Amino acid sequence: MLLKENPYYWQGTLVRLRPMRLDDAGLWLAEQQSDSEAVRYLNTGMALPASETAARRFVEKYAEFKNSDQLLMFSIENLDGQLVGNINIHSADQKNGTFETGSRIFQAHRRRGYFFDAKLIILRYAFHELRYQKYYIFCMEGNEPMIRHAARLGCKSEGRLRRHIYTNGRFYDELVFGLTREEFDELLEKMDTESAEKTQRTQR
Repeated sequence: MLLKENPYYWQGTLVRLRPMRLDDAGLWLAEQQSDSEAVRYLNTGMALPASETAARRFVEKYAEFKNSDQLLMFSIENLDGQLVGNINIHSADQKNGTFETGSRIFQAHRRRGYFFDAKLIILRYAFHELRYQKYYIFCMEGNEPMIRHAARLGCKSEGRLRRHIYTNGRFYDELVFGLTREEFDELLEKMDTESAEKTQRTQR
């Protein structure tokens, strides 16, 4: 399995995950204050202005995996040790084995593959360690990066909630995508095959 090539479980090919720390609050706040459209998509609405106090309170609440029954929060670093974003597991339903994630790559580090790499790590943990069986993505229509991300993961379209979100002066549909543990394992197998074929081609 491609993810197992690295001896450290929490490291992929491009990023590693670590606990959120108190000193992450500054960059978290800077992103809140400089990228309102990303926040709109993340929160399905416009957030109120963030303050240093609010940022520190949020980070203190979830740093070092505190309150992990509500939100299991990781910071994402690239392999040079730079903080490039964060990712979490939330809305976990222990009875039915379902969960969602929240994630953001900071503006300066987008379009480098960090988001997908981090998501593979977190999905492997949720499916193979926490025994969840179904992953859900809920996103606003028009959130094309997330729609493309869902397709790349192999998520299936499971529905559309019409006029479900009000923001930016109008109603938007909310789209629902799902991924089972078996479908995730198929994705990993496909990636392994493609990686092996690429290695063979370069060795010829």
